[in-house]
Amino acid sequence: MAPLGDPEELLAIINNKQLTSVFQPIVGLQQCKLYGFEALIRGPANSALHAPLTLFDTASRHGMMAALEYACRQESCKRFTQFETEGKLFLNISPMSLTESGYKQGMTNSIIDELELPAERIVIELSEQYPLDDYDLLRRATDHFRDGGFQIAIDDLGSGYAGLRAWSELRPDYVKIDRHFIEHINHDTVKREFVRSISEIAKELDCIVIAEGIETAEELAVVQQIGIDFGQGFFLGRPEIIPEKPDAILERVQHLNNKKPRDRINNQRAAEIANNSQFITPNASMTEVVEIFQKKREVNCLPIVTGGQPIGMIERGDILELFSQEYSRSLHGRKKVTQFMNHKPVIVSHDVSLESLSRQITSHKNEQLIQNFIITKDSKFYGIGKTSTLLKRITDQQIRHARYANPLTLLPGNVPINERLENVIAVHQNVRVAYFDLNQFKPFNDYFGYNIGDQAILLLSQIIVEYSHPEQDFVGHIGGDDFVVIFGSDDWDRRCESILSDFEIKSRRFYDADSLSRGGVWSVARNNEKKFFGFLSLAIGVTHPDAHRCINVHDIAALTTDAKKQAKASGGNTMFVSKRRQPFRALVAQA
Repeated sequence: MAPLGDPEELLAIINNKQLTSVFQPIVGLQQCKLYGFEALIRGPANSALHAPLTLFDTASRHGMMAALEYACRQESCKRFTQFETEGKLFLNISPMSLTESGYKQGMTNSIIDELELPAERIVIELSEQYPLDDYDLLRRATDHFRDGGFQIAIDDLGSGYAGLRAWSELRPDYVKIDRHFIEHINHDTVKREFVRSISEIAKELDCIVIAEGIETAEELAVVQQIGIDFGQGFFLGRPEIIPEKPDAILERVQHLNNKKPRDRINNQRAAEIANNSQFITPNASMTEVVEIFQKKREVNCLPIVTGGQPIGMIERGDILELFSQEYSRSLHGRKKVTQFMNHKPVIVSHDVSLESLSRQITSHKNEQLIQNFIITKDSKFYGIGKTSTLLKRITDQQIRHARYANPLTLLPGNVPINERLENVIAVHQNVRVAYFDLNQFKPFNDYFGYNIGDQAILLLSQIIVEYSHPEQDFVGHIGGDDFVVIFGSDDWDRRCESILSDFEIKSRRFYDADSLSRGGVWSVARNNEKKFFGFLSLAIGVTHPDAHRCINVHDIAALTTDAKKQAKASGGNTMFVSKRRQPFRALVAQA
C-alpha cells in the first residue's frame, strides 16, 4: 500500500496547477502505426505526492478524486495539443470519482471545447483499481461520454474486481489487458492462453485489445503472434514529458516484423507451449520431491537437471502413489531422486513444429499417453510442455484450417495461402512458388460431367500432396482446378517433374476405350462449336520471388500467374520456370 499523503498539500497542488503530464505511446502492432498516447500524471518532484499511486490513493481516501481527475484531464489535454502529435489521447477516470459530490458532468467537454480538441480523438479509460458495483451509474456515465463523441476503454482487465462483468455490461470500444498477463508471456503457457481467449472474445464483440506492460522484444513477438491489435509498454516507449517521435517508436516494431514469422497456422513451435517449471538436481532426496508436490499442487512433474541439461523426470502421480503406502517415507525418503526418475522422458527441441511434436508424442511406444515432456534449447533445459496444451493447440489449428479449407480437397484456401506468402515476405524466406492448372479441364468436365471433374481435381490434389514435403512445403487449393505449392524444399524441380509424370499416367483412368484410342474427346468449345480436345494435362508455372523486392502478396501472385500462363501456352504436361524474380513495378523503379 502506498504511503498516505497530506490532503492539504494535495489541494494546494490542484489549485496551483502543479501536476505534470507524461505521455506513453500506444502502437498498432499489426499495421505498425502509432495509434496514440496514454496521459499519465506525476505530482511535484520534491513532494511526497510525486508518485501517482500515493497521489491518487490520497485523493480517494479524502473524497478528492473528482477534483484531482478534472485537474489531470485539464493538464493532459492542454499539453497534448501543444505538441501537435498524431493519434488518440487516452485519459484515465476512476469509476469511484463518478460518485463523489464534487463530480460534475460535462467538464471534459468544456476542456476540449476550449482547446479545440475533437472528442473523437479522446478515449476515456475506466480503471479497475477501485471497486464500484453500481453498474447503472457506470452505464449512465459511459453513455454520457459516448453521447459526447468519446470512446470508452476498460483499463487493467484481469487485475480488478469485476472486469469481465464490466466488459459485458459496458461494451467498451477498447479493453487493456493488465501487465501481469504480458510479463514473461513468452515463457508462460497459461498467460498465452488467457490473452488468446481475450483476443477471441474481443473479435466477437468488435472490441479492440491493447496489451499493456510490453517490456521485451520476446513479449512483443508473442503478443503480435497471438494477433493482439495494439500494445503499450517500456519496450515500445516510456512515458515522456515530450512524446517520442513516431519514427523512433515504430522502428522497434518494424525491426521485429522483419524477423518474426506472421504465419500463425503453420509456423508454431514447441517453444510456444513451453511453461516455466521448477526443476531439481540429481542430489535431491525423495522427501524433498514429495514436499514440493504437496506444497505446489500446480506442479505435475519435476525435471531433473544437471549442468543445465535434463537427464530425467519425476511425475506427481507416480510419486504420490508410492509415498501413500505405509512406511514409504521411512523406506525411500532419503534416497536420491535418480533412483525413481524416468530415465528416458520425451525431450524435444524448442524449434520443432507442433505437428512433428504431436506425431512424436502420439506414436510413443508407452502404452499410456505421455502427459508431460521436456523442451530444450541448444540442449539446455528450456521448459516443460503438456500434451493437453499441445493437443488443444493442434485442434485449434485444425478448426481454423477447416474454416478456410477448400470443401472438395480440404486443402488450405486463399486466406491461409495469403498468410503463408505474407510470412515469406516478412522473413525474406527463399522459396519457389508453383502454380498448378489443368489444361482442357472445361471440355473434360463438360464431356464427363461434374462428378468425374471433381474426381480429377481430387486426384491432382492427392498427387501434389504426395510429392510435397510434409513440413518444408505448403500446399494450397486456390479453387477449381488451380493449386499452389510454396516449396521450401531444395529438390522442388524433381518433385514437380514427379507430379507431372504421375498425373499424366493416372489421369488416363477417367477415359473410356474410345476416348483413349482417339487420344481425347469431342466437346463444345467456348465459341459453342464442337471441337476435339486432347487428354487432360497439367501446366506448372514456377517462380523464385525475391522476398526483398516483392513487398506484398500481389507481387508474388502476379509473378506466379504469369509463369502459369507461359506454361499453359506450351500445352501438354509442361513446367515453365520463370527467371523473373520481381514485379515489373520494381524493375521500373530500379531503372
